[in-house]
Amino acid sequence: MSYPNPHGPSCPWYNITEKTGAPNVKWCEETLCQWISEPANTWSNLSYLIAGLFLLWFARKHKHNIEMLQFGPIIFFMGSMSFVYHLSNFYLSQILDFIGMFFFVGWTIGMNLIRLGKLKTKHLIAFNLIYSVINTLIMHVMYLNGIKYQVLIIISALIICLTEYLARHIVKVHYKWFFSTLASLILAFAFSIADGKRIWCNPTDHGWFSQGHAVWHWLAGLGMVLIFFHFQQSALEPQKKR
Repeated sequence: MSYPNPHGPSCPWYNITEKTGAPNVKWCEETLCQWISEPANTWSNLSYLIAGLFLLWFARKHKHNIEMLQFGPIIFFMGSMSFVYHLSNFYLSQILDFIGMFFFVGWTIGMNLIRLGKLKTKHLIAFNLIYSVINTLIMHVMYLNGIKYQVLIIISALIICLTEYLARHIVKVHYKWFFSTLASLILAFAFSIADGKRIWCNPTDHGWFSQGHAVWHWLAGLGMVLIFFHFQQSALEPQKKR
């Protein structure tokens, strides 16, 4: 499956896109002929970078266990890869963007499997790596066959909700943080859909909050902080015994 190159022939990312392939989606923001080809969608990833650094600082300050300490770096990595993807806008950088998201959803699913007694804490990193590799391979197969692999993230989100539901009675958890996370991510997804469907679309506006997909980044960054506060509750205590 061949997707159109979003870059002009004389632009910085044109040649590498011709060699490795174009991404499978074109967001509303116009692709500029410069090194940062989508300014709004690129700089809005500061939301993830700030969230990742804050969560690492917070986890260290409050002496959280090693599982929680992993989350901040994962979110920082996810934001970095999304930053690289939107500034370059070609298929290989899109793979990096998805790997960052796979690490996030893999960690979250893994944490719920630990609560369910299906995964040992010492295997969380290995589980996350395997989960991400498998999804990346599936993603590439879908790319070659012209199938929208964004659905992989939706499937992972459903698995997160299912495992959270199954784990709800294992230990008492307050769900205000989890439902706040869902609200922020659903709203973020709505902005991204509005961008992709060109419902909210001004291609020439490159302000940091000017594009629907950029707003997705800002709101999703907030969601990362909220989900962290959900997992730092007493539900994590049983992990220390496994």
